[in-house]
Amino acid sequence: MSQKLKKIMVQRIITVESSASVKKAAELMNKHEIGCLIVMEKEKPVGIITERDMLKRVVNKLRNPQETKVAEVMSKPLITVTSDMRAGEAAKLMIERSIKKLPVVENGKLVGLVTLTDLIRCEGVIDFLNGLPLNNASKRIKKKFSLYFDRSKQFRRRCPLIMKGGFSIGCMGEKCMWWTGDGCVITQIFQSAMYQTVSPHL
Repeated sequence: MSQKLKKIMVQRIITVESSASVKKAAELMNKHEIGCLIVMEKEKPVGIITERDMLKRVVNKLRNPQETKVAEVMSKPLITVTSDMRAGEAAKLMIERSIKKLPVVENGKLVGLVTLTDLIRCEGVIDFLNGLPLNNASKRIKKKFSLYFDRSKQFRRRCPLIMKGGFSIGCMGEKCMWWTGDGCVITQIFQSAMYQTVSPHL
């Protein structure tokens, strides 16, 4: 049986107010080197904004990120779980909803966050999920899971060493991010953050 989310979840969560500008959200992502923010209203989690949301709903539509509010482009309604849920069930929910992040909420309060990568690294989760239908999952979810289901791909390539500000930043040991069909996730995050910093649109 897989672990409960309370043993896996990240408890230090970076949030943004729904009334904040997309520019502010991008600055927070850049500062903390993350790919998503939980959106809050009156201390309650109401949505999530990701780099994907920004690219699809702001950059691609040539909207001004200084004038566009997070509430206008965030993904909602927010799908949440409790800390007592098992990792396998949470991963199954991600497949069903084609999402890669789940906020953990207790009594309306945000207490943690788990990602698809966190879950599929947990002992027993791959065995639990192997064989489940992926018909309703998005292409990016299928790619992520195929990497772990197909053992021949798992050791194909480690993520490249990332250089920023003269310092080397790399994932080591259990925190190593694998190279997928979409490229290195960590590299994409840094490239996007750098783009947001220098782009005239931001």
